Amino acid sequence: MADRKESVPVLDRFVARLEVSRTYPCPVVSILTFWAGLIALTVVDKVTGTTPVVASRLYAVAWALVVGLELGRDVWVQRHRYASPRWLQAVDAAVGHEVTVHALAALIRQHEHVLDYVVTRSDLRFEVQAERVRRREAARRAEGFRLVEAPVIDAAQVARDEERRRRARERRAARQGRAPA
Repeated sequence: MADRKESVPVLDRFVARLEVSRTYPCPVVSILTFWAGLIALTVVDKVTGTTPVVASRLYAVAWALVVGLELGRDVWVQRHRYASPRWLQAVDAAVGHEVTVHALAALIRQHEHVLDYVVTRSDLRFEVQAERVRRREAARRAEGFRLVEAPVIDAAQVARDEERRRRARERRAARQGRAPA
């Protein structure tokens, strides 16, 4: 595995990791992010009394760069739709052999009746994400409390606890000068 990971070029691993990641490499561009920056610049303008010209220009350039990166990623994925052997090796090196194998096995199970199915990058991306979610859930479940491992409740102990609580209520009522409930 170590020699396989080292034999895959770093740029290939980077591209594969970007493509199979759940989110974009940079913050999601939306109207809200654009408006948040404009509001911040307006607040700075009102508080200081000066227009932040340099900050406004840097903000516009940074926002355009983020939009360009996201659009570039989408165009790249559309142009390179099918998973090549080189890309599969890069995914294997980027996310790990076991995750890749399980994702490919899930694709095989889904498309076992389609004889001419060809693995697409988007299908493998969704399966890698689903496999990661399954692994996270399994890890959380392993930390959790299993019902089968629940402590055995001793009926005699429960009765003793109830009796102790009843006596405590009676003592409390006696101290307060009223009849026990």
